[in-house]
Amino acid sequence: MEYLTEDAKAILLLCGRFSGDKGVNAEKPLSLAEYNRLADWMVDRKMRPADLLASPIDRLAMDGSLQIDGHRIQHLLGRGAAMALVVEKWTHNGIWIVCRSDVVYPQRLKKHLGRQAPPVLFGVGDSGLLNLGGLAIVGSRNVDAEGEAFTRMAARACARDGLPVVSGGARGVDQTAMLSALEAGGKVVGVLADSLQKTALARKYRTGIREKRLALVSPFHPDSRFNVGNAMGRNKYIYALSDFALIISAEVKKGGTWAGATEELKRTSVRPLFVRMADDVPQGNRELMDLGARPFPQPPWDTNLKSLLSQAKGTSQKNRTPVQQSLFGGDVQPVEVDMVKEEPRAYPEVTESHPPDAHPAPEDYESKGLPMIYDIVRPVILRAAADWVSAAELAEQLDVRKGHIEDWLKRAVEDGIIEKKTRPVRYRRK
Repeated sequence: MEYLTEDAKAILLLCGRFSGDKGVNAEKPLSLAEYNRLADWMVDRKMRPADLLASPIDRLAMDGSLQIDGHRIQHLLGRGAAMALVVEKWTHNGIWIVCRSDVVYPQRLKKHLGRQAPPVLFGVGDSGLLNLGGLAIVGSRNVDAEGEAFTRMAARACARDGLPVVSGGARGVDQTAMLSALEAGGKVVGVLADSLQKTALARKYRTGIREKRLALVSPFHPDSRFNVGNAMGRNKYIYALSDFALIISAEVKKGGTWAGATEELKRTSVRPLFVRMADDVPQGNRELMDLGARPFPQPPWDTNLKSLLSQAKGTSQKNRTPVQQSLFGGDVQPVEVDMVKEEPRAYPEVTESHPPDAHPAPEDYESKGLPMIYDIVRPVILRAAADWVSAAELAEQLDVRKGHIEDWLKRAVEDGIIEKKTRPVRYRRK
């Protein structure tokens, strides 16, 4: 089974950003809303994402209901060489990729977010941790001493009781919660808004990743920089991957903690949301109580914390009126972050019929015989070499180095799928 399924390759081509996506001729990858429309279109026609790679897409260009330019789709799907290069780089650095069509895609995201679930996830560490749930611990970057101490106690209690901690990896409450749980031997999921590749190399996270107690995941490009919209948009993923949530500190109507908590409280299938309560907590904590949050049980937590929270969630939320969730939100910049502004449509998700292998470590690729860059780029070369063409022309057309193209062409000639002539040297598919 290939590391990237054919469906996943198509989705990554449609929604991903690669290093060559610059210049006047670059096409913007599909937003989440656009990908959802395309998914609807495919389901109606009993198509899969991979079908877009294997057959002409003239129908797309002619179908006005999509509101997506068919030539744009064609351009995005033609970035196979650029995708192959960056995927090889990511996998070499231990980054795995899972798409919404894959069976291994976290079901918690699909069930809790529906059409807001991101088409592509990038991650490092044990992807199985994304299915365990846990306690989301979130709060201000500039948390006070009392809030920081409470965060440490809660995270250590989670580790003691086998309850994973889910947080956002930001400075302040997030990092305090994650590191405290890891230091206590617990399991942690960090949902990052930026810099996945850089964060995964940080010394403080190496042991957790190596011991399969930490997974870092992001719906954004692994090299993306901090963006306020991304930071706000990832909050819903933190809640979706958890069973309960603890707000350490929140400012009234300000910041990502408040925005994420109020967004969650408006869902019909809201995660049980608790807030730290004491005499000197921020006013935002108190106002979240008025909106339907519950007070987090006071320490010490002598009984199992998960059992304690399960009992506490049974108490009704104060003055809570369920709100019909309609997936509203504002557009933000990168690929997977645009929030859908449309009524949900009930449709069967396009999924793989067979699950791919668990994400292997980079050093396992050669030993397991898993296909690498040549296998991904081969169909792109075959399409581009429909007629006699030079290596230099192919390199320019596919926006890759000539040396790479020459290596791939040599392999293709040996495989008998490309023919070569000399004087001048030209290549053509057989």
